[in-house]
Amino acid sequence: MTASAQAQTVNLNDSDDAALENALQSLIEERSKSGAVNTRAGADLIVRYLRAEGYYTARVITDQSEDAPIFQVTPGQQFHFTALEVEAGGSREAATIARDALPLWSGAAVRAEDVLAAETEGLRALRNSGWPDARLEDRTVTVDHADASARAVFVYDPGVESRFGDINLQSARWRQSFIERLSPFETGEAASAAQMRVFESRLESLESMSSAAVTLEEPTGLDGPQQRAVLVSTSPSPRHVAEAGFSLSTSEGGGVSGAYKRRNLFGGDETLDVNLNLATVQSGLQVELTAPHWRRLGQALTLEARTQREETDAYDLVEAGVGARVSRPITDTLTLSAGADLSVSHSENETLDLNVYTGSVSFGAVWDQRDSAIAPTQGALVSMEVSPTLLAGDASSTYFRAVAEGRRYQRLTSSLIIAGRLRAGGLIGAPLETLPPEQRFFAGGGGSARGYDYQSLSPRNADGDLIGGRSIVESSVELRWRKSRRWGGVVFVDSAGAGRDETPDFGAVRSAVGVGVRYYLDFAPLRLDIATPLDGDASDADIQIYLGLGEAF
Repeated sequence: MTASAQAQTVNLNDSDDAALENALQSLIEERSKSGAVNTRAGADLIVRYLRAEGYYTARVITDQSEDAPIFQVTPGQQFHFTALEVEAGGSREAATIARDALPLWSGAAVRAEDVLAAETEGLRALRNSGWPDARLEDRTVTVDHADASARAVFVYDPGVESRFGDINLQSARWRQSFIERLSPFETGEAASAAQMRVFESRLESLESMSSAAVTLEEPTGLDGPQQRAVLVSTSPSPRHVAEAGFSLSTSEGGGVSGAYKRRNLFGGDETLDVNLNLATVQSGLQVELTAPHWRRLGQALTLEARTQREETDAYDLVEAGVGARVSRPITDTLTLSAGADLSVSHSENETLDLNVYTGSVSFGAVWDQRDSAIAPTQGALVSMEVSPTLLAGDASSTYFRAVAEGRRYQRLTSSLIIAGRLRAGGLIGAPLETLPPEQRFFAGGGGSARGYDYQSLSPRNADGDLIGGRSIVESSVELRWRKSRRWGGVVFVDSAGAGRDETPDFGAVRSAVGVGVRYYLDFAPLRLDIATPLDGDASDADIQIYLGLGEAF
């Protein structure tokens, strides 16, 4: 071995601490990777490392008798704390709080990393226990070589002991009562910097708020405790937002859509969404009002009114309805919901002409562990919904609608992501012929299985007319490649099928494969997909083309 930086080694003398020897060897090897060959500098680096680990009498001798330099290291005795003291501007209570928070104890090794962590924990404890303006003034560590001991003194300036006062909202755009509902603390509680950051984070998560700052008014003197007003300053998001979109496919024709959003409608971050869709197959108007933190923190109320028209090969439909839903987060990833819906519809085809009144309640759960709700690259989403439903009018029956869907995203490389989707559902408790056609399941088309005509993968009657089914299963797998900031591509396999029975009929499932191009705009990808059936029949086109905004799922 030549006398190069890569050949430098460490021998630990008078110690059988293998972990320490390995750490020193790694330290020298990392230094060697930069091309450093100065052995004196290497010895100094070892000494500094050992002192940071509490070895204040360490010695390093460089043995250069061989071709490869060897650092002969005698670490000596590791020093330990025998005394830990905290001073806090004469406040015994503040000193006790900081001392109890130190992750150090008598007998602990004198490690620089632990000392720095301890002073930070002491400061954090003060700032979260009634002294939000506390700061570190000094920290000293005195070592005694006679008995390898050390004494640490942490000196804090705690500032004025403070309690939370009333919330002073410095904007008239939001209701005072609504902002107070988001507060994690009560008036009179010990002031806490952490609680102020939580409050700030909740405010910034509001749809109508661009940024927020939560501070305390200046203290009136040096004596405490003082009740200090909580000052809330905000910057609003734009109140009015308009968007537009489009879609075009060989199986479903074309369509345009427009959306209008009005934020903070009544001063409680309420959002009014108006969505208009005009398309070959389906057109409609939907108005939705969402009230976040309704009656309690995290709980949201959504009210909806809608009207739509559908013209498909299976039926023509005109429908109007209203609904309400309450959702509540249970954990950071799990949200539960319950809702009710009423609608009136007229549907017809060659054999049916129905006026139907529908009432339903729904219970849902969503588990979302994705890294992004808009453009996920990692994580999973699982959703389930069960809806007991009552029909009246020309169709009279009761049934349960159950639908579950799972999505998974996994980044394979910096430019490659694999994404998968599986959806299954069933209508339980009513014969197929008693169900209005628009409430049955249909499969096939751009939102189901690309490569097939819209609704074509669904049960038919003896005359070959589409009638829909009581169950459905759909799956998609996409390999997404991001070539650059603007361009990317996908390859995919879609499968779907609707069945007559209440449980999914996997024998009815048919598949298609395809490729696509993505042009990434600043807000969403422009998507062009081409798909062809794998097991199509004579009625299926050789290819289907889809153009739209956003990923398929």
